[in-house]
Amino acid sequence: MTKSVSDLFPVSTYSVQDQCTMKIGGVEHDAELSYTLFIEPGKKDAEEISIQRSNFKVNGQKIDTKFLEISNTYIEALFPIVCKIIKYRFTIENIDEIRKRIQKADIAIHDLYSGEAVEHIRTHFFNAIQTDEKLIYFIRQFHFMRVLECSLQKFNPNNEYETSWKVLPIGAAEWKGETEYQKEKNTLSFEPKIDNAQDMMDDIIRYIHKHEYYVSFDEENLSLYTDFQNNISYTGKTGRIEKAETNVCIEAEDKFYYQHTITIETK
Repeated sequence: MTKSVSDLFPVSTYSVQDQCTMKIGGVEHDAELSYTLFIEPGKKDAEEISIQRSNFKVNGQKIDTKFLEISNTYIEALFPIVCKIIKYRFTIENIDEIRKRIQKADIAIHDLYSGEAVEHIRTHFFNAIQTDEKLIYFIRQFHFMRVLECSLQKFNPNNEYETSWKVLPIGAAEWKGETEYQKEKNTLSFEPKIDNAQDMMDDIIRYIHKHEYYVSFDEENLSLYTDFQNNISYTGKTGRIEKAETNVCIEAEDKFYYQHTITIETK
């Protein structure tokens, strides 16, 4: 890595807006999240960065239901996330600390709540993070992590780049393409093509059948439309983001529609 961590990620505070719409047949699900990210150098190692999240809201409001509160308590235990940057990608460095925080949060939840729904949330979460590999994968799949990692490609001399995007709750879409950094404008664009279209289609069909949505699949050939656009502008010579906007769209005719927009702006 030729650039220092302070060049790649100087101290920054970002506001994040995360909007997602998913339609399955005639059923539509909408979610709008907002939160603040604070990035600073790691306290133990100058080659690390620390990512903290705060002010989390759902549809513009603080969490006001028990089930969202429980889920968010587990997620909050993941922060701060300490990373190193190797070959312009994140490696998670504090897995042991994160696991201890999760265990502490789990004890606190069981002191306050009980019941089948609580156990369902707990089981779902712990299945996702039961090994170091699964926990690392879980953290790296946060959408803001994907956008921040893409922003690093401003400094990457190799413009070939691939990433994945978690299409909740269906599966992960894999994308490959080339980034384009325009030095005079200080902007980066990335418009890749999906690399696992058939797997994505299979995941969609499997999910619809599993949850018994009223959707028929009588067609012999069902087309899948996919689009990924990521545009980032920077504040100066470092990697500090002025504004990053990522739009992901996946559509299978009238059976399935997914539209996700996440915007990160410096505060």
